[in-house]
Amino acid sequence: MKVGKKVLYFITSEDITGVELAIEHSDEDEVTILLLQNAVYFANKSNKAVSQVLNQNKTVAACKEHIDTRGLSNFISDKIKLVASVDVVDLIFENDTIINM
Repeated sequence: MKVGKKVLYFITSEDITGVELAIEHSDEDEVTILLLQNAVYFANKSNKAVSQVLNQNKTVAACKEHIDTRGLSNFISDKIKLVASVDVVDLIFENDTIINM
C-alpha cells in the first residue's frame, strides 16, 4: 500500500475553493482542513462541501476562538475538531504540505 502525504488546507476566507480542492485528494493522502477567521462559517452543520469532506474520512478542524467570536458554537457539526489558537502552529508542523487559501 502506497502511503500518501499529510496535507493541510489552511483556509481563512469565505471562499469554498480550498474545501473543494481537498475533496479531490485520494484516500492515500491524509488531508486536514483548518478553518480560521471567516472560514469558520463553513463549519456550519448545513454546509454540503464540508459534510462531503467529513464523509471521506478527512479531518476538518476549526479555531474555537474564531467560532466563539462569531457566535457559531451552536451551529457547528460535532465532527469538526475544535482547536485553540495556540495549537494551530503544532498542526502546521505535523503536515508535509500546507496549502494556504
